[in-house]
Amino acid sequence: MKRENQGHAPGVEGATENAVMEVSPGLAIALEHPAVSSSPQLLCAVARSCRAWRQAVQQCRACHTAVVFKREKLLQQLHSFAQWLPKHAALVKSITATAAINNRGLLEREQFPLATAQQLLQQALQAAAGVADAGCDAAGADAAAAAQPASSDVGSYNSTQHDQQQQQQQHGWRLASFSSDLPGVSTLLQLLPSHSLAHLHLVLEEPADLSQLARLSSLQQLHLQGNHFMGSKLQDGCLAVVVQLSQLTSLRLSGMWWGIKKQLQQLLAQPLPLRQLVADFMDKAVDVRQALPSLAHLTQLTDLYIRGSGMPGGAGAALPAQLQSLHLGQCTNLAPVLALKQLQRLTLWPGFAKQQQVLELASLPAVQELHLNYQGSLAAAAAAPTWVLLPQLRGLDVELSQYDVETEITAAPSKQRALPIISGAAAAIQLTSLQLHSIVCATPLPICGSLAGLRGLKHLTLKGLRLPPGDALALTALTGLTGLVLRYMHGMGDITAITPEAIALTCSLNHLQHLDLNSCRIDLSNPAFLASVGQLKQLTYLSLECNSGLTQQCLMQLTGLSRLQQLKIDKYASVTGLGLDAFWAAVRRQ
Repeated sequence: MKRENQGHAPGVEGATENAVMEVSPGLAIALEHPAVSSSPQLLCAVARSCRAWRQAVQQCRACHTAVVFKREKLLQQLHSFAQWLPKHAALVKSITATAAINNRGLLEREQFPLATAQQLLQQALQAAAGVADAGCDAAGADAAAAAQPASSDVGSYNSTQHDQQQQQQQHGWRLASFSSDLPGVSTLLQLLPSHSLAHLHLVLEEPADLSQLARLSSLQQLHLQGNHFMGSKLQDGCLAVVVQLSQLTSLRLSGMWWGIKKQLQQLLAQPLPLRQLVADFMDKAVDVRQALPSLAHLTQLTDLYIRGSGMPGGAGAALPAQLQSLHLGQCTNLAPVLALKQLQRLTLWPGFAKQQQVLELASLPAVQELHLNYQGSLAAAAAAPTWVLLPQLRGLDVELSQYDVETEITAAPSKQRALPIISGAAAAIQLTSLQLHSIVCATPLPICGSLAGLRGLKHLTLKGLRLPPGDALALTALTGLTGLVLRYMHGMGDITAITPEAIALTCSLNHLQHLDLNSCRIDLSNPAFLASVGQLKQLTYLSLECNSGLTQQCLMQLTGLSRLQQLKIDKYASVTGLGLDAFWAAVRRQ
């Protein structure tokens, strides 16, 4: 459950006054402040207070309001938003309308009224676009009338034309960011303001037509996400429209797709103005190893992320020399990487096990942060002794189980292979981030006691592992942690032993901002545990999913977490939607 600025904009229920009254400069200045105009709830409350404030809200042109819809109240909020938006379009800076359909099961997706939600959003955008067009037409007519008696001097004409353009933008729809995963979202592109929209994130379902992207001349950041379950498909040649976006500096493609790699290969042959390219997708239509073309001609690119889509290959393939940040999945050839003399941040999924190849990474002259991700224990165990010799190494992410291609079986990590990995990580005291996880884990591994010396660690993730009783208590020494994830730790013992360990951890790690205790068999009704979590005043994210005992009374003991932005609990717990609303209302009062 997220705590965000809701998109609940209930029409500013006081009726709009027909007579326009002069707004006090003091009220206008107050509403210009982002702390006021960024919150739809606060604007609505202000507008209800009196006629003067209502008029000030209606005339406010401070484009700061971030509208974020809650999935649980999506239809209700969209109904209100459709009434509210036409009168206050100039206030809105960003819209996020998502139902999180990529994260839902097929049955739940079928039961959710996605089509109705999309229709309501379309009606709201159509109304806002219509009002904005009318305002622009009126502003243009006024400017033209004012220019009639003026001299025919060219400078005077140019000044009038410039003023007219400014008036059109002032009275118009100035949305800067739009995100949605509702079905048919690509049909909404024609309703978005071309002169102001800078960021666009679309989760696409059916074969999508993106031809209307070409009209979004101010677009700087584009994120296209494929459907997680079935995969998405673009119409043939559809991605080529990106070439027409002359202001685009960031392109991100993620999720599951059919046939997108071929279109991306064709697109990347063009001299694009991109500074950031993220290819974080899987293409069901092609071999995952199929390489992208050489990217050396992208002379403005400084940030490149390629995972699961094949690193540039082929004769003469090279990476842009000016790259400063690089993330490569399944890297088997280090030569293009070692040629990058300006590279500052490097993340690799090594496809090699030789220690000498790992040590070559230390020769990169400008690298300040190195992160290594291993998908199996075989390569990680072979490389583990070298980690302490890499002074730039800041992050390790290791899957301790091992998948056998021939038998198609994922084997649990043996102590013989896991212990060298744990020892190698423990010796790398330069680490700030460590993730150890296993899909299958049958043997208890003494992990935490070995890691207690990593005093510089800021983020620690342990998933699906079995720990000996009491081993987790060693983590109390890591007092600098700001993020702790313990997930699916079923092997720590019975619930009477686990809860005291969790209490000891939360009492010691006072700087935590992110805490995830999903599926750790913790008794959430324990008052001491709730009190220990409640004193973590810097928490912004808390997950207590798949643990037992949570009640409304227990939840209200956490309302002192004034910085909390996201809370995840079981939707089947004895906490109702109204109970969650009461919780967030109490948190906001802190």
